[in-house]
Amino acid sequence: MSCFMNDDDPFPADECLFADTFSQESIYQLMGQELKITQLFGANLGVAAPVWESAIQLCRYFEKQRVEWRGRRVIELGAGTGVVGIVAARLGAVVTLTDLPATLPSLEANVRANAPAGGWPSAPPRVLPLSWGEDHAEFPSDWDLVVGADTVYLPETYPRLVDTLVHLCQKKAAVYLSSKMRNEHQTPSFFEEHLPRRFHVQLVDRDHSQNINIYRASLRKGR
Repeated sequence: MSCFMNDDDPFPADECLFADTFSQESIYQLMGQELKITQLFGANLGVAAPVWESAIQLCRYFEKQRVEWRGRRVIELGAGTGVVGIVAARLGAVVTLTDLPATLPSLEANVRANAPAGGWPSAPPRVLPLSWGEDHAEFPSDWDLVVGADTVYLPETYPRLVDTLVHLCQKKAAVYLSSKMRNEHQTPSFFEEHLPRRFHVQLVDRDHSQNINIYRASLRKGR
């Protein structure tokens, strides 16, 4: 069976993606690491199944910035296939990968498939469920980095995402969010209206050809 996915649409457009569960394995070279990522398509995963280009762009941005990962505490929101967090863990970060419960089995499988032959430099990534605006208080607030790729596409989740970020950033974590700027999903409004109410927000990178922006945010004092 041949299926097609349109990367410009946050929801798989071809009905065959939901007819049966099927997988696709891809190799990525990111930040000097080779990742083998399985994308498991099916009705339960939806937008969490593919590797979105915004995740690739975020990894490339971090590589250009020569980010030092070893020992840094990193949490990824809406991790999906786990690309960003897994690369960070392979480079020595202490990583927690989060997403909705249905996504976790495939996320855990990708973590296992990408364990370095000599073991994880700091610790194996933790994989935990996190529903924005509901159970974020169960997580600590002392992260160094909070990252997310293509997490901004459902307007009804925007206030809950901001609330979650506020909790996670109480100890001055830096937030990096990479997103395709979809006007039809009001993505610009999140970065121009919702997030700035609680955070200082800076556009740090833009890929015009992919219409992908990367933002850095830090919690406003006294908020």
